[in-house]
Amino acid sequence: MKAVILAGGKGTRVRPLTYLLPKPMVPIVERPIMSFLLDLLKKHDFNEVIVTVGYMANTIEDHYKNGADYGMQIAYSLEGKLEEGEIVPVGLGSAGGLKKVQDYSKFFDEPFLVICGDALIDLDFTAAMEFHKKNNATATVICKEVPKDEVYKYGVVVTDENNKVLSFQEKPKVEEAKSNIINTGIYIFNPEVFDYIPDDGEFDIGGELLPLLVEKGEPFYATAPEFQWVDVGSTKDFYEANIMLVNQEINDVTPYGKEIAPGIWAGINCDINLDEVEVTAPVYFGSSVRLEKGAKVIGPSMIGSGSIIKANATVEESVVLGYTKISSHAHIEKKIIAGKYIINPFGTSVDIEESDMTFLVDDARKEEGAISEEQKEIMEMIKNISELATNR
Repeated sequence: MKAVILAGGKGTRVRPLTYLLPKPMVPIVERPIMSFLLDLLKKHDFNEVIVTVGYMANTIEDHYKNGADYGMQIAYSLEGKLEEGEIVPVGLGSAGGLKKVQDYSKFFDEPFLVICGDALIDLDFTAAMEFHKKNNATATVICKEVPKDEVYKYGVVVTDENNKVLSFQEKPKVEEAKSNIINTGIYIFNPEVFDYIPDDGEFDIGGELLPLLVEKGEPFYATAPEFQWVDVGSTKDFYEANIMLVNQEINDVTPYGKEIAPGIWAGINCDINLDEVEVTAPVYFGSSVRLEKGAKVIGPSMIGSGSIIKANATVEESVVLGYTKISSHAHIEKKIIAGKYIINPFGTSVDIEESDMTFLVDDARKEEGAISEEQKEIMEMIKNISELATNR
């Protein structure tokens, strides 16, 4: 079967993470979001996958190549152009991107699945395809029931008693919402849907194509099966998805590596002496992580491969991406550390280099260097505060 992963967006709400990577490549416990989707597609016999790419297209293409490592065939459709050796994204809209693929090769010759590349799900795609075919539908939207007080964040779908779609409400006020069934951005289409997508310009699935199908009276249905859906649309979502996986709250997914103690996973080549450090489960350590004597890691936390937690430093309920050095006596709590950024999951971030804070958090691959007298004073102050808190 055939599927499309929409992966061309800039992921502005996940910045600064998406300054470093395209959103589908943002890691959940050291694995790109899109890899979880490919596993699920393969499980349900979707073995021909088109990935629409734009922003940082080369990063996605270089990682997944032709799909051989996943036992499937993967191809790419670029929504952009090359200018002075750099790919410049050109938005076509989600439906416009599908149209480009169809115009190129007539690839879609059977019912096909469309899914965004930024969510962790465990949907039974096989059952969804059966629902679509049973209703002889031109289109099917996969929905999810959410608490009534959360409908304002989503597009609400209104159906009749036979699950035929009647209308949509885009992020309605709670008191005005006609249902609590929301659009998850997962669709099944028949090829005839291309009759309703214009040849030129941007055209969106949710905002333009779906309302048009309703207006034209096409057989268009919604189904809301029970499934887990973790939308990674913001830094807060990214933080929570990592914490959920470490907590084993994402169905059928456990942290990679060996469980070296109850609730503590580690990759290979780690230097972690549990008799000399304090680790409170659950915690995931990637490969080649080193914890110096007196280091403390309080879960749920994720420490990426190649990271170093220096003596008497504390990392608490945080997501630390690979090759990060946390300096002695530093205390990182409920933060994301990604490259040169310290990120509050709820929206603010600090550029470590611009703020001259590399003496607290830095790249673990750098050689140890001398620190200034001012930095020594700050470090001593941090140490004193830490010791005072311990004595209490």
